Amino acid sequence: MSGLGSQVSDLDTDYGLPTTDYGHPMHEVGIARSVIDAAAAAVPEGGTMSGVTVTIGPMSGVVADSLQFGFEVASKGTPADGAELEIVEVPLVVHCDTCDADSEIDDVSGLRCPECAGTVTVVSGNETLVTSVRYAEA
Repeated sequence: MSGLGSQVSDLDTDYGLPTTDYGHPMHEVGIARSVIDAAAAAVPEGGTMSGVTVTIGPMSGVVADSLQFGFEVASKGTPADGAELEIVEVPLVVHCDTCDADSEIDDVSGLRCPECAGTVTVVSGNETLVTSVRYAEA
């Protein structure tokens, strides 16, 4: 087991990824890389990316400030270098299977209908989506 820990530590150092307080890379850097890849694919050849909009929900597990930082780090030397990242945070919306109500929930730990305490289905709030890419054509 200690060998595996050493390998993880070496990887963190080799790639120069920002780390958490526990020494592991922030997962938002990986998400930022995926955002950059998706955005770059939307820019026509010769175009210059100027901005990306990402929508995140409270159940996505993505921390907006960490994603912003991860984007700044991961975009260096890529087509997204210098592009602005706009993060839109959407609320957690659920639909009650019992009373048919749609509600916003602030506390993601208690996924119950605030009207009748029935079971719910998540309508929105668990997404991480690239919703727009801004660019200038060549």
